[in-house]
Amino acid sequence: MGATGHLGSRLVPELLAAGHDVAVLVRDSAQATRFPTRVMVHVGDATDPHAVRESLAGNELVYFLVHSLDRADFADVDRGAALVLAAAAEDAGVRQVVYVGGPRPDSTSPSPHLASRAEVGDVVAAGGVPALVLRASMVIGDGSASFELLRSSAKLSPWVPVPSWMHNTSRPVAVADVVHYLLAAADLPEPVDGTFDVPGPEQLSYLELVQRCARVLGLPVRLPVPAPVWSHKLAAQVAGLVTPTPAAVAEPLFASLDHDLAADGPPVTDVLPPPPGGVTSVDNAIRAATAPEPEKSGGEVFTEERTVLTDASPEDVWRTVTTLGGKNGWHTIPLVWTVRGAIDHLAGGIGLYRGRAPRVGEGDVVDFWTVVHRDDAARRLVLRADMKMPGHTLLDMRVDSDGGRTRYRQKITFTADGLLGQLYWWTQKPLHDLVFATMARGIVHAAAKA
Repeated sequence: MGATGHLGSRLVPELLAAGHDVAVLVRDSAQATRFPTRVMVHVGDATDPHAVRESLAGNELVYFLVHSLDRADFADVDRGAALVLAAAAEDAGVRQVVYVGGPRPDSTSPSPHLASRAEVGDVVAAGGVPALVLRASMVIGDGSASFELLRSSAKLSPWVPVPSWMHNTSRPVAVADVVHYLLAAADLPEPVDGTFDVPGPEQLSYLELVQRCARVLGLPVRLPVPAPVWSHKLAAQVAGLVTPTPAAVAEPLFASLDHDLAADGPPVTDVLPPPPGGVTSVDNAIRAATAPEPEKSGGEVFTEERTVLTDASPEDVWRTVTTLGGKNGWHTIPLVWTVRGAIDHLAGGIGLYRGRAPRVGEGDVVDFWTVVHRDDAARRLVLRADMKMPGHTLLDMRVDSDGGRTRYRQKITFTADGLLGQLYWWTQKPLHDLVFATMARGIVHAAAKA
């Protein structure tokens, strides 16, 4: 149930691709055309016991992904649907129920939204069928109401109001990872009965999420403005006017930001395998949820390479390379990137200090660069510059063994946009050579001190 929602609409194709037989329950018969003919479509309401029993007949596992946040009485509706589901699943001989809810805050007065999510989980868990209850905070994905609010907050204005609740934290998770766990639940050898957290890789405040979203979208740092009177209701009313999310939906979501949402329960990986390659980084989750930028045409290509030998181990040099940026800096002339970033910010670019994730991979942001390629086995890291310039710059860094020493190789590739790009390259080249030569030496020097 909930097959047309944010998670269900992604899960159904994955289940079909994995060879599972799928039945869905939808409220409107017009929605039946959204599904392939292989899907058994039942029409009815999730609070109708007859419709639910009919949809569960002959099924071994049921996903309960219903959420009625668009209704003022969502808590009552979702509680009623959960009670109907729990009874119908037991009557139908279902082996496993899977439910995705939210974290249970450490508070005696949780927000109505979080309280409802927790209550539904309790109802499902108290039924006669083993229930796998998954608790996720913000699910980052296109079409998610909470993510649409985040994206709009990052895009609509160069400043962002910051009431106290913007500093509370959670562990946002990529929708692809949640769908992975839901799909894996279909292959459990035995039913699982328990509640497990589905955390993302970082604990971030909502303000940090806004800034992270802005940097992935290629926007300047959003300027925080203290807003002690910026209530949930006021924020929701503004959101209802300038975003696709109705105010009635936005208000309970904003109210949920009153709590720190820590993933302090058993992790989902206790019972389900992790995604191939590990959990998705926040940057890549945001990037996947936003429209890709069109590829830009190329022009004349300029390259410059330099090599530095060092007695530092390859492991130490590679560790220094992969921790560049953020608080660690770039091991070059002091303040040079600060000045360049300030100029870019004034020109409407992304500036410099976008920070970095604890461990960056392909698609992640490192200050004014984006990771294009990372290969730990080959010790190669390729970054793309995101600052405004009449061309496109790649920084390719490699670490190799050279006899008993270590060779650090650094290559800059600049693809010029027409004559202006060529003039830019030759004009900035003297300073460019000094900055990047200093950086190469600084990297091996830092590695030698490690």
